[in-house]
Amino acid sequence: MKEQEDSLRGKKMSDEELAVEAQAGSRRCFEELVHRYTHRLYYFLRPKLSSRQDTEDLVQETFLKTYRNIGRFDSTYKFSTWLYTAATRLLISFYRKTQVSDPDCGLSTSAPDPQDQAIEAEKVSELWKSARALHPHHFQVLWLRYQEDLPLKEIARVMKKSQIHIRVLLHRARSNLIKQLNPAVPSPEVEKRPAKANIVLL
Repeated sequence: MKEQEDSLRGKKMSDEELAVEAQAGSRRCFEELVHRYTHRLYYFLRPKLSSRQDTEDLVQETFLKTYRNIGRFDSTYKFSTWLYTAATRLLISFYRKTQVSDPDCGLSTSAPDPQDQAIEAEKVSELWKSARALHPHHFQVLWLRYQEDLPLKEIARVMKKSQIHIRVLLHRARSNLIKQLNPAVPSPEVEKRPAKANIVLL
């Protein structure tokens, strides 16, 4: 048990391995998944909801749903795809029950510990703050592609759209973000996929 806990905290197990262990009854493994995804899921849902409380409630509801249905997880897919798909379905159900508008509050991120990375962390935070002003679908596709590093096929599954639609949506999202960051500069042609660590969209 102690070795398993050390392994979890050392992040030696992949998300998919943790999910498989959770299927076998390991509550500790599922708690580690909650630990890894709580903030990421919050930032994913926040632009689509009108209050922080609604967002926190939906995050908790998503984890409860995935915990109850962990036996259905297919390890041939990424756990993040399965989790975000569940969150999206709950969000749709929430929309059906109540009409909500886009929020207008800041997005915060946790800065890395090393001081040399503080400036880079601030740039990333500001970039995502700008992205949140975009249409919710544009923010969603950017987040799934560059923060969660999902391939287009899995983004299409989460958003329930064709891969062609996702390509178009991603192109428009990047172009609109570039225009917002540099209003006086024409949008350049889409370049190759940026590195996840720097989240460079220009």
